[in-house]
Amino acid sequence: MSAPIRIVHLSHYPELYGANRSLLDLLLELRDRGAVLPHVLLPRDGDLVSALQREGVPHAVIPFQPWMSERHRSGRFYHRWKQHWQQERKARERAASNRSILPELVAQVKAWDAQLLHANSAAVGVAHGLKAATGLPLLWHIRELPERQYLLHLDAGAKGYGRALRSADRLIAISNAVQEDILRYTGPFDRITRIYNGVLRAQRYAELLQGSEARWWNAGPFTFLLLGLIHPSKGQLEAVEAMALLKARGISARLLIAGDGRDATLKQRIAELGVADVVELKGFVKDPFPLFRSAHALLMCSRNEAMGRVTVEGMACGLPVIGHASGGTLELVAEGVNGLLYPGGAEALADRMQLLAADPVLARNLGEAAARGAAERFSVERYASEVLEVYRGLLSGGRP
Repeated sequence: MSAPIRIVHLSHYPELYGANRSLLDLLLELRDRGAVLPHVLLPRDGDLVSALQREGVPHAVIPFQPWMSERHRSGRFYHRWKQHWQQERKARERAASNRSILPELVAQVKAWDAQLLHANSAAVGVAHGLKAATGLPLLWHIRELPERQYLLHLDAGAKGYGRALRSADRLIAISNAVQEDILRYTGPFDRITRIYNGVLRAQRYAELLQGSEARWWNAGPFTFLLLGLIHPSKGQLEAVEAMALLKARGISARLLIAGDGRDATLKQRIAELGVADVVELKGFVKDPFPLFRSAHALLMCSRNEAMGRVTVEGMACGLPVIGHASGGTLELVAEGVNGLLYPGGAEALADRMQLLAADPVLARNLGEAAARGAAERFSVERYASEVLEVYRGLLSGGRP
């Protein structure tokens, strides 16, 4: 049996949201197989640090900065111009901070005697500098479409971002949509491997499938669920407007929206449309599975979703998915097979919601197919094995 690979994983934030949940699943699975000795670098304390401590995974908190940011401007031309230059100054300050902290990062990587660097997100801007300073191979895991999905500004610009990506020894894209987005910046580039995230372990898929039929015995209104960060790109406003249309059509249904973020505009729109009686904001929910069990269908209204961990979790619980026909959602939801797709806005969404609410048998059949497909395609075990092949290929000098 070969010795485990000593890897330093770099995460750009410490919360246990999707990217870090995927990272934690990966490193624990490969550690437990005896294939990897994981180490983690993070910029600050948080839930991931607590999880690493519980699992005995070596880690260090060193405050490196992301190289992407949200930028909002308002007011007259002068105010926008002033805001632009303030944002540019902050970007330069972040870059300077990362340069100053690079020796500490290098020292920590050397202290761990690492063989490989694994950056867990496009937002980890220190990755290419750390590779250059240590001479270690870099695997860069791209889990997002930063400009299209999260409306982020690239501090280094599109060309600088593309050059940094090209400096990696290999990129992993979590979907074909992400791979296509990468190529917008890198140009022709053949060192990309597409590996879908592993969302749940095989045993967990089997557990979730048991009892999933109970929802269809519920005599209450047909319940839709939208779960995730409240953000303009995630489509919560569109879902609320679709519910207003359903209410006007006399359809008995309700919508649960779970997640934290900027919800002031969402609350205002719910009040304006008079749908507070059929739309419930649940706030941040640490364990989403009770909500999955209480719903009849999942909405994925996000534009340009990279893949959609929530989509797979909902499918695993036997929920049909109504997804926007864009991004990685097109790779998860097959029209009329495990869910429905809508290409437009609130009216198109309302039409699909009405179709499921009026035909629970169809919804149930789509949900059962969704559960079977999710278990086959998105297990943590499969995901870890594919990433391990990439690790070994990089270290052997071969082509993963």
